[in-house]
Amino acid sequence: MNSNNEAASVMLSIELEELKKSFQDNRPESILNAIHMSPTSRHLVENDGFALLIAVVADQSVKSEIAWNLPFELSKRIGNDHFNPDWILSHAEELKDAIAAKPALHRFPQKITDFIFSLSGVIKNKYASASGLLRSASDYNVFISNVKEVSGISDKKANFLFLILLLDFHYEFKNVKNSSVLFDTHMEKWLSHRFDRSISKKEANEICGFVSPDNPALFCPYIWKMDRNS
Repeated sequence: MNSNNEAASVMLSIELEELKKSFQDNRPESILNAIHMSPTSRHLVENDGFALLIAVVADQSVKSEIAWNLPFELSKRIGNDHFNPDWILSHAEELKDAIAAKPALHRFPQKITDFIFSLSGVIKNKYASASGLLRSASDYNVFISNVKEVSGISDKKANFLFLILLLDFHYEFKNVKNSSVLFDTHMEKWLSHRFDRSISKKEANEICGFVSPDNPALFCPYIWKMDRNS
């Protein structure tokens, strides 16, 4: 290794140690606190597992506040008595109409209808209730596999839900050291700026594993907060 490479390696080690210290001093304590939603929407997703899961699947292709206000607004349109998997599984067309009615609750009513229908089917056929799905496994790996059975819940969304349950609902999980990094444009931009070069997903995984070895995914909301404040 030449002197230039040695110097670069030393600088990288220093940067990583500084980042690790900053993370430890500012460990994320909540995901929901960073999402702008009405008090009534916040109350619903905190007290209704079905609403929480709907918000997670709706949180794509729109601003997060639109997705996280969707469950409450949807419950008003279809009625609280109908805001459950059983009703939705037999009223898919009414669900789509409720989402699409102006002002539309989402940019893609049909896609979100399909996702909510899939969610309802998984709950009905395998877990009996939304809380049954949310409490389906204390092992991180099994939990991620379970929630990814729902159309619209990718690996990233499954890990996002995992962080919400961990931080905001204080669920206990085993094997969180295996948690996956929620790599997105915000993370890529922030890390690339921090290290003054383009950072790949593989490198982001390595950085997160170094900074937060006990739970690599937990480093992601730290980055999102730093990115918002920059």
